Amino acid sequence: MASETESSVTAPRGLDPSAVAAFQAHLAQSKRIVAVIGAGLSASSGLATFRDSNGLWANHDVHLIATPAGWRRDPGLVWQFYSDRRRNALKAEPNPAHYALAELAKKKPGFVALSQNVDGLLQRAGLEDGYGNANANANNPQLKLLHGNLFDLVCANNCGYTEQNFKDPLCPVLSEENVENRANVMGAGIKDGEKPPKASALLFEAIAAKNKKILGENFKTSALSAADAAPLKERGEDAPKIPDTVPVLHSGIQPSDLMQCPGCNNSLLRPRVVWFGEALAQDLVEQVDAWFEEDKVDLCLVIGTSGSVWPAAGYAEQARKKGARVAYVNMRQEDMKRSQEGDWAFVGDAAIILPEILGS
Repeated sequence: MASETESSVTAPRGLDPSAVAAFQAHLAQSKRIVAVIGAGLSASSGLATFRDSNGLWANHDVHLIATPAGWRRDPGLVWQFYSDRRRNALKAEPNPAHYALAELAKKKPGFVALSQNVDGLLQRAGLEDGYGNANANANNPQLKLLHGNLFDLVCANNCGYTEQNFKDPLCPVLSEENVENRANVMGAGIKDGEKPPKASALLFEAIAAKNKKILGENFKTSALSAADAAPLKERGEDAPKIPDTVPVLHSGIQPSDLMQCPGCNNSLLRPRVVWFGEALAQDLVEQVDAWFEEDKVDLCLVIGTSGSVWPAAGYAEQARKKGARVAYVNMRQEDMKRSQEGDWAFVGDAAIILPEILGS
């Protein structure tokens, strides 16, 4: 029989009051809590997911841009893409879900958030990641940014220089007007509603052949490494079919017009984000592994993520093996495919659900 406290719970519309009550009873007793967070957390703040990029970049395959190969071929194009993402993130505001998680962190010292988001909204809501904050535990912050942060810049040649920078634009060639003009030019020829061509071996071959016809003797080829091909593998392409000719991206931006590293004066600055084909920071992975090994886990929240990207996709199961009950919060039921009997599944907008079930 439900207790008086449980029976008096008011659940968000569409949620089972008894499930909410049971979750809150477990939450109250939980000490070590982990939240695995994806882009759905920021949906109500107006930010599109990475894979569903829209607006200026709707007609571009961003999987060809956000890679080490894209950087090597055209850092200007990469910076245009990330400048647009930075600008959108700066215009956005944290929503009630961000604040609910920040409040949970204050109430539960044993709480840790493993976020795949790079938008900085959790930090603006008050959940500190330790970077550049003297009041945060820089060695073991409650917020761990698995994929980095749009507003942290690092030396592209790994000289060790880092800085936090919220300036917009970072340099004149990355102004909103310049980025918009260039994105529109590159998207020309694709009609509204049409999907851009996928990054396939056939597309590479066709573009390379056309470039060779136009440039003649000036055309140069370069090999596509295994790391460069990683985005293609994710999209179901057969890596062995990739030819040794690849398209050259043309942003029209000279490297000398971009942000130079003041640490070594011999490289460009890049966003401190994890690109396709790159591994997560080793020290961060070790921090997360150490947290799981430290003691039993009471509760795992999986928020706004379909659990398709590793290693984040495995953290819920890792928590489960440490004794945790698991609660999913997602807009779509189909994105909770990893849920098991006994888990909580709250379907809806995290900005509505989290403040209610967390009692914020």
